[in-house]
Amino acid sequence: MLAVGEMTLALVLILLANLSLVATGFLPPNLINHRGLRSDLYFNANENRDDTFRVVVVGKIILDKYGDPQTRIDDATETIGGGGPQAAWGACAALAARDLLTYEGERRNPVRMKRRDASPPKQRVVFLAPIGTKNWTPEHTDSLSSLLPMLLTPPILATSDDHLTPTINIWHDENETVNWMPVNGSFDGDGADGLWRNRPCAQDILDAIEGYDGDLILHSLLESGDSPAGEGLDSLPFFNSTLMNQVSVASIEPIVFPNETTGLVSREDTAGVISLVRRVEASLAASCEAKDDKKLLVVSPDRPCYEALFSDGDFAQRNMDAHETEFAVRDGASGSFINNLIIPSATLNTPDGTPVNPTGAGNAYSGAYVACRASGSSAEESAFLANAVGAAVCEHENLPPWTWEVLERVAGAACEVRTNYLRRQKSIVLEVDM
Repeated sequence: MLAVGEMTLALVLILLANLSLVATGFLPPNLINHRGLRSDLYFNANENRDDTFRVVVVGKIILDKYGDPQTRIDDATETIGGGGPQAAWGACAALAARDLLTYEGERRNPVRMKRRDASPPKQRVVFLAPIGTKNWTPEHTDSLSSLLPMLLTPPILATSDDHLTPTINIWHDENETVNWMPVNGSFDGDGADGLWRNRPCAQDILDAIEGYDGDLILHSLLESGDSPAGEGLDSLPFFNSTLMNQVSVASIEPIVFPNETTGLVSREDTAGVISLVRRVEASLAASCEAKDDKKLLVVSPDRPCYEALFSDGDFAQRNMDAHETEFAVRDGASGSFINNLIIPSATLNTPDGTPVNPTGAGNAYSGAYVACRASGSSAEESAFLANAVGAAVCEHENLPPWTWEVLERVAGAACEVRTNYLRRQKSIVLEVDM
């Protein structure tokens, strides 16, 4: 039972959320009642969560060669990136860290519970990705498996003998801006542009979940914009009625890049993202009619993409009227926001408080958010955990190891984010009362 003061705060926050649309341009929180989704601000007791779910993450794999190509040595070590492994890791880490959090006493203070098992458990997460075998080796497979030992099954690879796995040079400038350039034409028809066309397909996903009839959460990183790699055919599974009828919650992270000079997403790319979101919404709505059910769509853009979307008046008005899609927006070092709910970032546990390597933190956030949100957490709790996961990724050179120490770090960071969020909301209420 919520304390009286906390209940009053919650009611005031709901009022502020709707009033703030005028000032912020953000939409009010999603109001549709989806099965299993909560609306409180607190870490749930474990017995209230939905444990009959499975998260399927579909993402890209890119071989990263770190360092400015002007100064990097030619034989730099390749590491596995691309966003897909990071999203899968984020989903697993958030679910496991959430299990370390509960509440005690009337004030429902979150506490972390120590676990003494030899290693953290596997999670209800499946990962699928396309690879081109022209440059993919068994060593790469071993490396990928070592990054994701917590998956329900080993990574499922949709292979093509006719293509390259995309490879890039990647580096960060003095402003922590990610810079990258493709290696050996690996984003043309022999690489990403050919490899990412409907691979993995809907049948690959259905095969991966064969025999499972519980709640299915489908999260995918989708090429988007005006001229997406692979002509945007990586989105085809979302239009397969057999698959979508099994999906309880769908989630997309649209991949589109702002102009390097202006920082803005072009009108053409914005139109491409809007078209993608609308088509996925329509497909999900059709499956709702077939199943006589309500289903949630989560869209997880970065802030430039989100601002471009909602600069379109028709798109903004339609989402404000319908409340059928939830936007979990990645905002870099500032944290994130879910419509108008601003969620602060976690303090980085690094010597100078700056990222060791921020690559993939946003992808990990997206996977973390939808995994928690679709399995019973409130939007706020999901964002607390997702921000914490993003911070943990920033603190490591590559993906963090799957250890209790790392998961304790994520749980602690989520508590910090929650505390700062509530402190900020209380200060807003006090300002309104004055």
